[in-house]
Amino acid sequence: MTLVASWAVGILAVVGMFLLLIGPHEGGHFLFAKLFKVNVYEYSLGMGTRLWSTTRNGTLYALRLLPIGGYVRLAGMEPGDYDAPNGFHSKAAWKRLLVLLAGPGVNFLVAAVAMTVIALTQVNTDAGKVINVLQPTGSAPSPAWSAGIRPGDHIVSIDGHPVTSTQQIRTEVDKADGQPLTLVVSHPGGAARTITLTPAYNPDQKRNIIGIGTGIFTPAQAVMTGVTFPVYAAIGIVMGIYALASGQVPGGFFGPQGATGAIGIGYLTVEAAQAGWVNWLNIVALLSVALGLANLLPLPALDGGRIVVVLLEKLRGRPFNREREMQLQRFGLAALLALVAFIAYFDIQRIINHQFPGFGQ
Repeated sequence: MTLVASWAVGILAVVGMFLLLIGPHEGGHFLFAKLFKVNVYEYSLGMGTRLWSTTRNGTLYALRLLPIGGYVRLAGMEPGDYDAPNGFHSKAAWKRLLVLLAGPGVNFLVAAVAMTVIALTQVNTDAGKVINVLQPTGSAPSPAWSAGIRPGDHIVSIDGHPVTSTQQIRTEVDKADGQPLTLVVSHPGGAARTITLTPAYNPDQKRNIIGIGTGIFTPAQAVMTGVTFPVYAAIGIVMGIYALASGQVPGGFFGPQGATGAIGIGYLTVEAAQAGWVNWLNIVALLSVALGLANLLPLPALDGGRIVVVLLEKLRGRPFNREREMQLQRFGLAALLALVAFIAYFDIQRIINHQFPGFGQ
């Protein structure tokens, strides 16, 4: 890939990622606000200088210069406008909660759709099609990965026996009892090649494996993979945060494997796009879940913080002082931006030291 093409791919990857993350998130807030007759002053993608705008039905739609965020300005949420007749705070608590939850909810929906698209590319009726390949870890080697086998490859035969069923490979591995196996493997659009590899003992599965999953993959399974992805991804992210907080990750929060900010995300997005659109869409799906989860945190300036306010007001039976609430939201936003800037320093360090993972095949 030429330098110009590489730059073009990088720019398109970051802009596309931004649009798929921020646009739907703010769109969720926007659509539910409109549904409940809340006046929407502005729907904006990006921050800073306005590049383009138009006004329709009283709402300003704008595209701004910096792809670092977006926002929806609702009536009743700004100084001097708290008592607007069709403002956010004039609506029932359940309606306000749905407006706030709609942004993260749409992020989870985007992730499900993206992963369904990826999974549909794996639909096949070929028992030898490689669906996934175990990557090696300290306790679990993967002979197949080390031999260069990747998802999308086809296992033509194993020890001279053509692969005709999804169970056959496991049977042959069990029969080998740790002895070398000869596989004929074909890459998509490429010639078949012969690979010799030795099954390795996997302590988690308590048996010898070569580290691949093959089989027939139906459209229904692809859809189910997409639908369940946000759940499994969210669990993985929460477990990762717990590992960071409990000191299980070497280097801690700001170490090589610690928190990643906007610069690191942009770098990973470009790397993934240059490795192929499936890798890029996979990153987008994961980031969409992460964005949805992050916005549900009960912190000022985030949707979760506003959700807490609505719930507490419902419990106490009267609203908080709006100006004090706004001051708290501003403080939370300032603290969040400071954290983003702080993490950016460590992102740059990781890029310089080549500590981000690659996506090469």
